[in-house]
Amino acid sequence: MSENWVAIQAIANRAMTGKTSEQGDPVRFAIDKATRLVRSVEKLSAVAGERVTRLDLAKVAALYAGVAHNLAGAGRGPDEEAFNDAAELAADQLKEQLSTVDLELIGRILRELRDRDTKLPEARVLADALALEEFGLIGLWNQCRQFHASGRTLEQLIKLWKAQHDYSYWESRLRDGFHYEASRRTARERLGHMRGVYERLQREHLGEDVGGDPMGRF
Repeated sequence: MSENWVAIQAIANRAMTGKTSEQGDPVRFAIDKATRLVRSVEKLSAVAGERVTRLDLAKVAALYAGVAHNLAGAGRGPDEEAFNDAAELAADQLKEQLSTVDLELIGRILRELRDRDTKLPEARVLADALALEEFGLIGLWNQCRQFHASGRTLEQLIKLWKAQHDYSYWESRLRDGFHYEASRRTARERLGHMRGVYERLQREHLGEDVGGDPMGRF
C-alpha cells in the first residue's frame, strides 16, 4: 500500500473538508488530529506486545477516525454513528486504491475500535491512540477546544478538572481505557504532569499571580 499512501492521505484530507462549523477551522483541526493518530498508531504497534499484521490499514483507519471527528462536529467527540459513516466513506472513496478485502478490514477497525472486547489488534492500537488524546497537554488542548466551541468558560473547565480529580475519573480511565500497558504507562506519565498545569491555570484565572501573591491551592 506504500505506493498509494500519499493518494490515500489526500483523499482522506478532502473528506475532512465537507463539514463546516462555527469553530474557527475544523478542517485543520481534524487533519492535525488524524496525522497525530497515525503517528501514535505507528509507535504503539511497535510496543503493543502483539503483532499488528496490517499496520498499513490501521493507519488508514486512523485517517478516517479524523474524518469521524470532523463528521461529529466541533465540540463533540465521534459516536458510533460517526465511525460507521467514516467506514462507509472509506469504502466508497478508496475503492480505486485498495482491494475489497482491505476496505472490509478498515471498516471492521473503525466499527470495532469502540468495542472493549475486540480481538482485532488493528482496532486495539487505534482505540488506545484515541484514548491517549484525552491525556496530558493534548487532552487539555482538545478539552479547551470543546469548551470554546460550546461557549463554556475557563472557570467551568477548571471546575470540571477538579471534579474529575476529586472523584478519581482519571484513575478509572487509566484502569479501563486501554488495551496495552505501554499505552497506559504513557497516559499515566502525561497525567502526572497535569496537576501543576491546572493549578497554574487556576492561579492565573483568579489573578493570584498578580503582584507576586503565593500560589493558591485546591
